[in-house]
Amino acid sequence: MINRMFYHSEFGILDSPANPNEFELLPRVGEAVAELNGLGLLVIVVSNQPGIAKGKFTPALLEAIEQKMTSNIEAAGGKLDAVYNCLHHPDAALEEYRVRCKCRKPEPGLLLRAASELDIDLSRSYMIGDGVTDIATGRAAGATTLFVNTRKCYNCEALANQAAWPDYLVSDLSEAATLIRRLECGEFESVETFALRCATP
Repeated sequence: MINRMFYHSEFGILDSPANPNEFELLPRVGEAVAELNGLGLLVIVVSNQPGIAKGKFTPALLEAIEQKMTSNIEAAGGKLDAVYNCLHHPDAALEEYRVRCKCRKPEPGLLLRAASELDIDLSRSYMIGDGVTDIATGRAAGATTLFVNTRKCYNCEALANQAAWPDYLVSDLSEAATLIRRLECGEFESVETFALRCATP
């Protein structure tokens, strides 16, 4: 949703970037963040980052990746207000991270922590994500959920099975930002023609 997945040729798989050189911001992300900033909303990244627990990269590399993400977004006029990561995994290679925590999505711990530390009303907040766990997290926290996916919604069955049906489907972060602007400005009629309002199957 924010960055491209990186193709690891040695393993033949797509995965999250493990160092700054592998990080590439998706188109229009910085501008979308700027649009949300302009609405007076806090923009916060909440992410499962088990790579450290699995020994794939170090805390220093994660910090460098976040710095590149932040600077690239700022170059496009946007600003992140905070980044919250869960570093745990129940099957972690490193024992200190091998726990079943309350901050790993779909648990809402990261959102609850952000709400406490930054004085956020989650009932008036939006959770945007491209994974089933993102939507489940947002629903558990009481936020309005926007699922980044194609209109064919290949993950709809998984969403339904997890009782994590989103409020809206959008194609990318830019469309999400525009939809949120219209919701915030009370343009409800145009919202219905702009994005698919999801109905629980």
